Amino acid sequence: MAASTSPSGITKKLGKLVKVWQERGTKGLLRFLYQRGTERLQSKRTYDHWVKQTRLTRLDILNAKREIARWPLHPKFSILMPVYNVEAKWLEKAIQSVLNQIYPDWELCIADDASSMPHIKPILTHYSKFDARIKVVFRSENGNIAAASNSALELATGDYIALLDHDDELAIDALFETAKWINQHPDADFIYSDEDKIDSQGKRLDPFFKPDWSPDYFHACMYTCHLGIYRTRLIHDIGGFRTGYDGSQDYDLVLRVVEKTKNIYHIPKILYHWRIIPASVTAGEHAKPWAYLAARKALEDSLAASPYPGWVEETPWAGFWRVRRHITGQPLVSIIIPSAGKVIDTDNRSLSVLENCVRSIQQCSTYRNFEIIVVDGYDIPEPTLERLTQPTAADSSEAATIALVRCADPFNFAQRINLGAARARGEFLLLLNDDTEVLTPDWLESLLEFAQQTEIGAVGAKLLYPDGKIQHTGVMILDGNAGHAFHGFEGDHLGYFCSNVVNRNYLAVTAACLMMRREVFLQLGGMDEQFPLNYNDVDLCLKAHQAGYRNVVTPHAQLVHYESASREAGLRPPEWQTLNNKWGNYLKALGKDPYYNPNLSYRAVTFELVRK
Repeated sequence: MAASTSPSGITKKLGKLVKVWQERGTKGLLRFLYQRGTERLQSKRTYDHWVKQTRLTRLDILNAKREIARWPLHPKFSILMPVYNVEAKWLEKAIQSVLNQIYPDWELCIADDASSMPHIKPILTHYSKFDARIKVVFRSENGNIAAASNSALELATGDYIALLDHDDELAIDALFETAKWINQHPDADFIYSDEDKIDSQGKRLDPFFKPDWSPDYFHACMYTCHLGIYRTRLIHDIGGFRTGYDGSQDYDLVLRVVEKTKNIYHIPKILYHWRIIPASVTAGEHAKPWAYLAARKALEDSLAASPYPGWVEETPWAGFWRVRRHITGQPLVSIIIPSAGKVIDTDNRSLSVLENCVRSIQQCSTYRNFEIIVVDGYDIPEPTLERLTQPTAADSSEAATIALVRCADPFNFAQRINLGAARARGEFLLLLNDDTEVLTPDWLESLLEFAQQTEIGAVGAKLLYPDGKIQHTGVMILDGNAGHAFHGFEGDHLGYFCSNVVNRNYLAVTAACLMMRREVFLQLGGMDEQFPLNYNDVDLCLKAHQAGYRNVVTPHAQLVHYESASREAGLRPPEWQTLNNKWGNYLKALGKDPYYNPNLSYRAVTFELVRK
């Protein structure tokens, strides 16, 4: 029996369909309905089903081998595997996963770190005689994982190295997919794949479908992890693995690799199975606490060598960090607020959103070198203007004063931001909706830490509705549709692998709170006034991305957002089409949103698995 639907629920659904039709027309509505229906049928699939559905058949393997024969490049992979006192069955499974590879041009370089268990040497000796591609060195004394990895590296003669733990398994197509990628991208210096975990019964679980290269997320956690493939020459150039970073030696390695190359690629396929056993870091935060200390040390070293030095803070989530940056100087921040001075009813009280916004900035902010520029259409009530333009008794500084820019044209958010930017004196611009309220006192510092970096374009904040639910933690663009990640979820929802609670890169951020260097804003031509209400922020962020900048959201800058209080809610029909006409070719060339994995659902930005 079908579940009943309330009249209010039906009305809400119909309202959404009307909005889609207004945005995209009849064809767009039909496409939306088709995609939604298809995704709903698929969204219930469990990972078990996904694994079964994506498992390679004999025909797939035969076709892969035929494809290999046609490639112009056949890179050789040296798989480094340090070994120490691992159970025989896991060691044999790890080695067998290499022997099972579809792609044949590999060597397995094993360094035993003076294991005391008697079964280790016979097993390794047997396999080295079984297949000439398996090389083994037996270290005379225990030196821990970094030293053992360097011993394995000394055996390597391949073009690329791959890292394999002694109790994990490679997917059968791991090297095939990597070699295929190198044929398509011969400049690749560092390649990583998606991964999952495998328990003692061989059951696969807990998949991690990763974003493409995301430097700020990487500073929050070692998300690239397995499978990692690195150009051998580059590893030698940086001196291999460093002792003293055992447990996070690969994190330290990648932090140094990415300082030397921008040729970083992600294969959105699960090519590595990470074993869950008590001795593994996958078993929980207490399995290898020293690994987390080593990760922090590696991050601190990386920061010390950075043009933007800082420090590392712990988070409540093991293995995740907050990298802080010292702010260079005391730059002026110009806060631009388009407003009509609306009053809304909330919590049984009337609230002047502009006054509430401005007072929260003035009273809450610990960073004081800012100016506030309000842009209106001659519609802010005079009493409101009088109250705002009078410095508070507690603060008579410039930060407490308001500059007013007026525009008689019909409301156009992009136009008013541009007018405010023309009036701004600051090195940094902060675009801000008047229906926001500051929650975190160091919000400006948290934004500035990123906006000051020359590689970064737009910096966004975490915005919450008055009821504490998520309004914004980043914007994905899926099939031309912009959507907010985890929109409507509880404010403390961790997100996908802690993506809601750590710094993370996104393709776009909302202009309800967006910081950008003034020089970048001008370089990009400001906001496109073809988007009077919606997508002007998405357009600005896409311009930044196209120009080579990356965009980032920091959840450490938090505000309440009384969304659409300052104007009528809704979408103007041409805007969605204008966005897709303008950016369709660029988005098509990208192939996908680089910060969202194609194995995940496009129905909503909730990082749910769908059937392939």
